[in-house]
Amino acid sequence: MSSTLLLRASGPGERIASPHSPFALGVAGPVRLVSPGMSAHRPRWLSRRQLSRCAGVLLLFFVAAGPALPAERLGEAARDEPVIQLPPVQVTAPAPLLETLPRHWVPGAVDILERTEIGPPRRSVLPDVLEHLPGVSLQNEQGNPFQPTLTLRGFVVSPVTGLPQGVSVFLDGVRLNEPTAEEVNFDLIPLEAVDRIEVIRGPSVLFGRNTLGAAISLTTRRGEERREIGTEVSGGSFGRLNTRLLLSGEARPFDYYLSLTGIREDGYRDDTESRLARVFAKVGVRAAGLDATLSYQYGNNRIKQAGSLPQSELGRDRRANFTAGDFFAPELHLAILNVSYPVGESVTVEGHAFVRALSTEQFNVNLIAANTRLLNSTVSTGGRLQASHRDTVLGQDNVMILGAEYARTRVTSRTFEESGGTESLEADLADHQVAAGLYAQNTLVMARGFAAPRSSIVLTVAARWDYLRHEIDDRLGGPSGGVHDFSRLNPRAGINVNPSERLGFFASYSEGFRAPAFLELTCAGPGAVCPGLQVGVAPDPPLKAVTARNYEVGMDAHPFTWLDVHATVYRTDVSDDIFSVSPTGTTGVFFQNVGQTRREGVEVGVRGRTGAVLESYVNYAYTRATFQESIDLATPLPPGVQFVAAGSSLPLVPRHRLNAGLAYRPWPWLTLSTEASYVGSQFFRGDEANRQRPLPAYWVLNGGLSARRGGFEAFIRVNNILDNRYETFGTFAPNGHLAGNPVERFLTPASPISVLAGLRYEY
Repeated sequence: MSSTLLLRASGPGERIASPHSPFALGVAGPVRLVSPGMSAHRPRWLSRRQLSRCAGVLLLFFVAAGPALPAERLGEAARDEPVIQLPPVQVTAPAPLLETLPRHWVPGAVDILERTEIGPPRRSVLPDVLEHLPGVSLQNEQGNPFQPTLTLRGFVVSPVTGLPQGVSVFLDGVRLNEPTAEEVNFDLIPLEAVDRIEVIRGPSVLFGRNTLGAAISLTTRRGEERREIGTEVSGGSFGRLNTRLLLSGEARPFDYYLSLTGIREDGYRDDTESRLARVFAKVGVRAAGLDATLSYQYGNNRIKQAGSLPQSELGRDRRANFTAGDFFAPELHLAILNVSYPVGESVTVEGHAFVRALSTEQFNVNLIAANTRLLNSTVSTGGRLQASHRDTVLGQDNVMILGAEYARTRVTSRTFEESGGTESLEADLADHQVAAGLYAQNTLVMARGFAAPRSSIVLTVAARWDYLRHEIDDRLGGPSGGVHDFSRLNPRAGINVNPSERLGFFASYSEGFRAPAFLELTCAGPGAVCPGLQVGVAPDPPLKAVTARNYEVGMDAHPFTWLDVHATVYRTDVSDDIFSVSPTGTTGVFFQNVGQTRREGVEVGVRGRTGAVLESYVNYAYTRATFQESIDLATPLPPGVQFVAAGSSLPLVPRHRLNAGLAYRPWPWLTLSTEASYVGSQFFRGDEANRQRPLPAYWVLNGGLSARRGGFEAFIRVNNILDNRYETFGTFAPNGHLAGNPVERFLTPASPISVLAGLRYEY
């Protein structure tokens, strides 16, 4: 439902309503900036018949349910103090352990995307939605639309195991980075059920470990006062077919939400069929101050992977699949309970608990060695408890947050090698993980009215202690077992100086921490190379935890009601960065600490709007990611070792990123949109010495149209309108199709022009 969210912004009783957060830049409005928590040989599939039966059950439930009960608006008792009404914001399901703060109280860069900015473009996965934000670039190593790699501020979040992950992702407070290698399986995220996305840039004390470059927090939808039944069917290029059924509503004090989604695609490369099936259900209750939700998600996917192509093959056939047969097949169960309850007028106690079970199968075809099949199983349980206190200190507003979280995870991993029709078990390991965290944050308004009636100075201090323990058991009796403990206390301090309600500045210092993952610990040296990116079986040298120190200053300006300007300058110094490297003549990797690295840059965003008719944005980011120490690294290129001088650029991090968009509504029922993106050149993975020709820069133009009439919506989206030929990923590897297996440049071609059109009906 839409209502006005009142936030304490000055004296003990005076409140102002948060402004609406704008699309694309997302920097106005309240920010839910607290820690969100921690986080079968082959899967089974939901058949079309099973999906049809589920749809029938839903329709029967709707008929039996009858009209929803009349809704009562929840609100606060009227007060004598003045209330200043600004434009209303959308009140959605509370983010896990929510403590809403006004944007001008947050000393950092934050992007917010609401539901209307997530759904209409009909993106495939989360990175596609975030791509238009400042500094976000995508690489597609796997050659399918469901497993891209996202780079932000020079840090990576990806479904590809073997990459040094540095961004945390949360769904309703539960960490989605997998315990195996901190990777994120974007294909398992129910994007169609997401109500709000927040991207908090820089190391975030409250979001915990692995948050070096950013934290991405997703909040799912819940039933609203207006009951909704919707169906959507869309299709397009490369055999794409999407189907969805939605049911949501309220029967006070309860609410419910259910979404069924199926996706099929043949792929723009040979032998890259994919099929995805997702179920997301959520029930909630609001009564006598209690606000609770229980959600369940099921996912069952099978994604074929084309991977990259040798440059010699790329020129002949961009659709070719060099190692046909690779696939990834996950099956997921996830249940989350979130509860919030006020204790008195100034204290709120919140908590969540979760159970998450994931089984995956990854098959890799290898032209120069045996094929590998990796079977992983992960079961995680945990929760978090938090208390927030709003009061005054010396007559000024103060918000204090205290919290603790705990999680236990059991990971089992088995690796088989297959050759000549025979299969052999090469690795069988288990990892018992224990993760715990304690955190505190205090936000104090130090001064008001120093320059204008609504000017303010706000001070934030925070700290978090994290602990992670790995107990690795080599069940074949090998030397890979061992116990590894990592812990660290990370501080944060920041200040907001707001000369007026239209102009604000911030500065902050924060630290972050990432412990080595299970895969990294078992493949931690040249003597423990892991072919096929599975766990290793050799004794490993110890890996150090990664630490980051971030310095950041920024500005938020709203010089006119129709214009927003935001700029940030940052530097992140990283110690003991963990890199995956490939020795020459192999397709395997091992991990090692590489000493000091640095990410620094500038992010600028401008957004304008003219009523409801025209909206536009322009974003630019300069990112300089470099090695700060000279080091010798293994490389696939002969002779196998490269000298990386201090100042060399990290691979696959473009220095320049520019994007712009325009949405035009000539009539209320019609929206025309277009987006253009420029991504600068990037060095190949394996060329950390920056000696080889880089991946060329490229431009992409996309467009779309949406028309609404009554409960119907018709839409069409065209990607890569100009049908540009470009590549988003590059590395070096042996070409097993040629005599002697020479090392070549391998590139992943981007998708050619594609069209997606569909129809949605709500009633």
